[in-house]
Amino acid sequence: MGSQGIKRRKVRRRPPRGDDDGAVRSNWDLENAPFTFEGQIEGLGRLGRGLSTAPPWMRITAKVVAATFIVPFVIYTVNWLLID
Repeated sequence: MGSQGIKRRKVRRRPPRGDDDGAVRSNWDLENAPFTFEGQIEGLGRLGRGLSTAPPWMRITAKVVAATFIVPFVIYTVNWLLID
């Protein structure tokens, strides 16, 4: 093993939980309404943060779900730009 021995694993940092008056929100609370433009941006940000902290199988699932919505939009946009 060498002179360094066994290295300790990095500890996962989790945000502190706050009460209703505190600035820290739980994972399920939304700052904006989900059907507004700001809410959609917040949802995409939560998806991106989840991709970076989730286990590998959840990362793949999240990428498939994101691609399910993004790929048809891109195909439609390209089709619209090239045909019209």
